[in-house]
Amino acid sequence: MNYYQMLDNVHVFIRKRDQINFWEQELYRKIDFSEACIDVSLLLNEGLCRIVKSDEEKNEE
Repeated sequence: MNYYQMLDNVHVFIRKRDQINFWEQELYRKIDFSEACIDVSLLLNEGLCRIVKSDEEKNEE
């Protein structure tokens, strides 16, 4: 599982449902993004978040 840190505020609207906010400096798991239908690779490419921990790092410990 990857963990991501937001580097900026992102507001996501899901069809006819409540707004989901991803706030700067908060940490999120990959599943949090998929529940909000966010493409994490797009957020990474746009510099809106960064990976702070992954399973690969955990396996190396």
